[in-house]
Formats: sequence, structure tokens, C-alpha cells
Amino acid sequence: MRIQLSIKKRMIYFIIISMVVMSVLTGIKLYFSYHSTSKMAEITLAKQYTEIAADIAADLDKETFGKFMQTKTQNEHYIQLTQFLEEYQKRINALYVYILMLDDTDVSKVMVSAMPSTSVKEFPIGYPCTVPAEQVQLAKRGFDYHTRVIHDELTGSYLSVGVPFFDDKGKVLGVIGIDISASELGNISRQVIQNNMNVFGLDILFAILLLAGVYLLNRWYKGRLKQDMQESEEMYISELGKVVDTIKSSRHDLMNHFQVLNGLMDIRKYEKAHDYLKQLTEESKTLHLSLSVKNPMLLVLFKSKWELAHSHNIQMSFDTEFDGFDRIAPMDMVKLFSNLLDNAIDATAVYEGVLPRDIQVSCHMHKNKYLFVITNPTELSETELGSLFQSGYTTKQQANGAHGNGLSIVRRTVDKYEGELNCRLEEGKLRMEILI
Repeated sequence: MRIQLSIKKRMIYFIIISMVVMSVLTGIKLYFSYHSTSKMAEITLAKQYTEIAADIAADLDKETFGKFMQTKTQNEHYIQLTQFLEEYQKRINALYVYILMLDDTDVSKVMVSAMPSTSVKEFPIGYPCTVPAEQVQLAKRGFDYHTRVIHDELTGSYLSVGVPFFDDKGKVLGVIGIDISASELGNISRQVIQNNMNVFGLDILFAILLLAGVYLLNRWYKGRLKQDMQESEEMYISELGKVVDTIKSSRHDLMNHFQVLNGLMDIRKYEKAHDYLKQLTEESKTLHLSLSVKNPMLLVLFKSKWELAHSHNIQMSFDTEFDGFDRIAPMDMVKLFSNLLDNAIDATAVYEGVLPRDIQVSCHMHKNKYLFVITNPTELSETELGSLFQSGYTTKQQANGAHGNGLSIVRRTVDKYEGELNCRLEEGKLRMEILI
């Protein structure tokens, strides 16, 4: 019950943390998207009004402007220029449309201006303009300019663009300037954000699907890991049971041998007892693999299977290189050899043919790969051989001892390492080859 509660807690924490992370990332994206959109809107708006300012500069009567600049007073030329600018100001709905004069300083001067009717501020002739010095220098060199958003206590926040106009000799006479309210930028930005809400919605949906995918992938991985652990536990329990059975069988046989020896000693048949003991010693020699098998897991497994085969009067021989075979996980190595050797022992134990009841095991390197070969006598037919690796298939009832699931586990383990598994019949023997 506590384990289930712990799992539910972790699930709740995972969902909460995922939602917080997703919200933070979405908020950061919205923030940068808004500012990026505002910047793009600013540039687009500046280009649009720069083109308008260029049209005003082209339509400006430069002769009238020249006569006004001679006196710099509110004369008829000043009025004509003001009316000219007012027509454009009303048409384009700008804050101010004006003509700037450039001198030797970095401060431009407003000479003629047109402003909205609601404006309470009038610019006298020669009034200092707020255009930054950097943009003033651009205008002096004959380049168009646009400013960032300028914040003014009297006029509010606005954006300025300017286009210089020239005389017949190419000298800069002045600059046509336009001030645009920053509220237009906000309107454009909000409109773009609204138009992109579907995109933001898709981003959020994608993030949710990504989290769901990670969660499902994690569940699948845990399921596979649990399945592998179950298979390993079943295999280890099975191996332990076989070892226990072997010990019981050996103990039973040993008791019988002791009784025979005791009987021979009682009737003073010392020579017979000596010969019997010598024969018993030869038959009960254990397999010495420690000098030829480097992998400790494989060494223990081979000794266990040799004992199991010996208890069934089956000879088992090993031909192995002194290599750790460490590119294969110990758990997978046990899966391979435990199932293959169990099948070989079961098949050989019920074999009734003319060939010797023996099993050969070979472990070698072959072109930088591991080559494992197991051969044993068999009575399998070619038809049965083709179905040997099908999950659930067994031929035990036909008395040759193949397991139903062991070989399918072998197949999955070989596939895990992208290896090759081949089996064939050779002169009454089944030859299993694994190349990993």
C-alpha cells in the first residue's frame, strides 16, 4: 500500500513540475516573441513612414523653403510650408510632420511643423528637436534615419523617422521628419500576438505531447526492465533449484558408495575396496575450468551445467579462450548459455541414437566478434528444426527435450546485440552458433 502511495506521489510531483516547467518555458517564449514582434513592428513602421517622408521631400517646393530660410520668420512662405505639411499630417495621421534644419551642432532645429489639432504645444521657429545626435549625423551625411521609441513627458512616447532633401548640387538643405505615436506599435504588436495565438497553442500542445511521450517511454522502459528482471529471477531460481537437485543426487549416490565401501571393509576385502575407491575417484573428478575461463559468471555457470550433465551420465567438454567476453552483460551471458545448455542437456538425456551422449561447448573470438558454438546429439527432424525458435514451441513430448520459451529468450538476447543465431543439423548432431 505504501509503495502504491509513493508511486502516486511521484506521479503528482512529475505532473506539477512538468506543468511549472512548461509554463515557465511558454512564458519565456511569449516574452521574447512579444519583444521580437515589437522590434519587427517598429522596423516595419519606420520603413513605411520613411517612404512617406521621402514622398513629402520629393513634393516639397524647395524654392519656397529657400525663401523662408532667408528670413526664418512666419511669413507667407512659412504659411505655405505649414499648410503643405498639415495636408500630409492629416492624411497619414501622424503626431508631427516637420522640417528640420541642420547646423554645425549635433542638435537639429524645427523650422516648420504640422501638429494635430489636439496638441497644446507649438514649436517656435528654431526649436531644438529631440532627435538623437547619432541620427542627426546620419542625416548630415545624406542618409535616412529612424529612432528607437523616444519617451517625452509632453508629447508621450513616439518614434521618429527622417529623410534629408537636397538642392540641385546635392547639398543637404534640411530633413523631413515624422513622429509616430508609440501606441501604433503596441496595436501592431498586439495584433501580431493575437494572430500567433494559434501558434502558441500548438507549441503548448507540442510540449504536452512531448511530456506524455517521455512519460510513456519511461513506462515502456520500466516494463521492459521489469520483464528482463523477471526472466533473470526465474532463470536464477531455476539454476538454484538444479544445483540443489544435483547436490541431493550426489549426496544420495555418495551414501550408496559409502555403504558399498563399508561392506567391503567389513568382510576384509581391502583390495576390492581400494579398487572401488580408485574407480569412484576417477568418476567423480570435477571439471577444472578456472585456468581457461576468465569470466567468473560464465565459469560458475559452466561448472553448474557440467555437474548437471554429469548427473545424467552425459559428457560435457569445453573449448574456450581466456577472454572475459565483457562486451556482453553478465545477465545476458547467463541467459544465452543457461537456456542453450539446458536444452542440450535435456535433449541429450533422452537421446536414444547411436552417437555418444556428449555435449561440446566452444567460446572463441572470430573477426573481433564472439563466436559461441554448442553441439549435442539430437533426433530432431528438419521440419522440427524450422519451428525451434517459435515462442511457446516445445518438442519435449516427442522426447528430445527442447524448451518452449528458452530459445525465444535466446533469440531476443541475440537480437539485442544485433548478432546472428544459426542452427543446423550435422550428421545427427544439432549445432547452435551465436555470433555477436
